[in-house]
Amino acid sequence: MSRPAAGTLACASCRLEYPVDRAIADFSGGVYYDTFHSEEELTREHRIGLAAEVPGSRWRIEEFYAHLIEGGASVLDCGCGNGVSVDVLNEHGFDGWGVDLSALRKWQWRERARPERLAVANALRLPFPDGSFDTVISSGVIEHIGVDERGGASYAVTPRQDRDASRRQFIDELLRVTRPGGRVFVDCPNGAFPIDFWHGGEGGRARWHRRGEGFLPSFAEINALARGAEVRALSPSRRFAFRQVGQHWYGRLFSLPMAMWLAAMKVVPFLARTATNPYLVVEIRKSAHRD
Repeated sequence: MSRPAAGTLACASCRLEYPVDRAIADFSGGVYYDTFHSEEELTREHRIGLAAEVPGSRWRIEEFYAHLIEGGASVLDCGCGNGVSVDVLNEHGFDGWGVDLSALRKWQWRERARPERLAVANALRLPFPDGSFDTVISSGVIEHIGVDERGGASYAVTPRQDRDASRRQFIDELLRVTRPGGRVFVDCPNGAFPIDFWHGGEGGRARWHRRGEGFLPSFAEINALARGAEVRALSPSRRFAFRQVGQHWYGRLFSLPMAMWLAAMKVVPFLARTATNPYLVVEIRKSAHRD
C-alpha cells in the first residue's frame, strides 16, 4: 500500500476518498473513540503518562512478540496506540503496519519514523485486502469492544446488547486480513482471573471484578469467538516488565513470584488458559485452506 504525504486516498471498490495528512491515512469518517484537537494543550500528567507508554510499547515487541514471529513477516498491530510498536517492528526487519481509532494517537503519530505505515481505522472494518498480513497482533483491544466504560476514581463497565456480535466481528476481521495459514495474537486481561491489574483508577492499581461483569473475556469466550479456528493460550511470560504494578506494594511483593509462575506456564502450557493466569495471550491460526 502506498499513499501521498497529503491529499486523499481513493478506494477503487467503495469509490470513497479518505484524507491523508503527514502520510497518515484516516479511514474513520471523523468518528473516533476519543476527543482531541491538535491545538489542545495536554496536561503535564497526561504528557507524563504518554511518555511512560513508550518503553512498554518497545518491550511488548522486542521482548515478546518478536520471538513469536518469523523474520521478515508482514505484521499488523491492530490497536497500536502510540505507534511505537510499528517503528520497532520495522527496526527489527518486519514489514510492520498499525491502526488505531484515536484522534490523540493520530496526532502522536507525527513523531513516528514510519507514519505512512499507520492508519486511523475502525478495527471492525480494517482498510486492507483479504490476506494482507502473515501475522496480526492485537493487545488490550478486545475487552473494550461492545461495552460502555466509566473511569475516574473507580472503574465501572456495562456490556452492550451487541457485545458478543461485535467481538465476533472483530475476530473475523483480524482473520480476514491474515493470510491462509497465518496467525492472529489477541492478548488481554483474563476474565477468569479475579483481579484486574490494568483497569483501576490509576496505572497498575488492582481491582476485584466479577466473572459476570461482562468486560474481560476468558479463554473459553475467545475460543468460541474464533468459531472453529485452531486456538491455543500461550504463557504471557516476558509480556510485561511489571513497571506500573511495581509502583504499588503488592506489585513489589508479588512481581517476582508471578514472573516465576508465568514462566512455569511454558512448561505446563495448559495453565495459560486457566483462572490461575492473570493475562491471556491467545494464538488463533487461520486455516491454510481458503473457504
